[in-house]
Amino acid sequence: MVDSANSYLLVGGYGAGVHCLRCDADGALSPVSVVDIADPSFVVHDDARGVLTAVVEQQPEGRVASARFTVAEGGSDVRDKTASGGADPCHLALHPDGTTLFVANYTSGSVAVFPLDEQGRVSGSEPAQLIRHSGSGPRTDRQEGPHAHQVVVTPSGRWVLSVDLGTDSVYVYEYDAAAGRLAQHGVIAVPPGSGPRHLAFHGSGRYFYLINELAGTVLVCSWDEAGGIGKAGAAVDSRAAADRERGGECWCAAIRVSADDRFVYTANRVDDTIAVFAVLEDGAGLEPVEVVPAGGSWPRDIVLSPDGGLLFSANQRSDSITVFRVDAGTGRLTPVGAPYPITTPSSVLPVSG
Repeated sequence: MVDSANSYLLVGGYGAGVHCLRCDADGALSPVSVVDIADPSFVVHDDARGVLTAVVEQQPEGRVASARFTVAEGGSDVRDKTASGGADPCHLALHPDGTTLFVANYTSGSVAVFPLDEQGRVSGSEPAQLIRHSGSGPRTDRQEGPHAHQVVVTPSGRWVLSVDLGTDSVYVYEYDAAAGRLAQHGVIAVPPGSGPRHLAFHGSGRYFYLINELAGTVLVCSWDEAGGIGKAGAAVDSRAAADRERGGECWCAAIRVSADDRFVYTANRVDDTIAVFAVLEDGAGLEPVEVVPAGGSWPRDIVLSPDGGLLFSANQRSDSITVFRVDAGTGRLTPVGAPYPITTPSSVLPVSG
């Protein structure tokens, strides 16, 4: 019997399988089960159909793996023979209609499209469609070619956005539900050398926030859902003033918006910090609130609990997850307990019990 008073996390990483953790009301984490998938660096879960799907981030050819999974029963029937269509797949997204999966292949700079069967699992052994980005950026060490880092389905389900670090672009694709295919619609350009990594939508659907791994900034971008048109706007620093003055790289990572759309959170690697921003003007602006230590090294991903009361940080290089209490009024973070030990965590995902 699953205790409904607890919440649960799926943790992806490198070499250690997908871990399911229980989180009690005080923020304490404890193990529940492990799904045997290798190098599952990013994970999604279809709650309705009880299917876990992960990218297997490997070279020269990555894979997509899936398993039947519920918190009560754990994982079973693991399948991992589907080629991702490129090297180092690092992100994936389910379409809300339950028929299609999208995957970003980082090193190959491509987006793969997979049809899903009635069980919610990938059909076939390779992508039904593969779209390769092209171009480069001014940073020859990191932007020598395209590097697709994220795929996001927009609020209406009509558009799929692909964030490309290598070309300083967000590609906009129109999704044809009948055909299960994507058609390129446009490109949102960001300042050269920004190295965009991930984005997160404001609940209004009129703005999204784009974190730039190389520039150490967050861009407030406008979005027209009807026309599939976006535009990069003002930038705010993701780093603390002292870290900016120190110089060097930051390697910004994840970005999340609170469920009430009042706050935005970002993870900064190298600095090993988490930044908090207040959302202004119904989504049109961000104001810095604080930057706090992540409590571990290389915070690769952060996520908020469904009720917004806790924030979890997956600290890849210190093999730990830290937990923070979120102040509902100010958005500020307070560490809770000791870091939970887990090998090379790279993604965290809340799931229902």
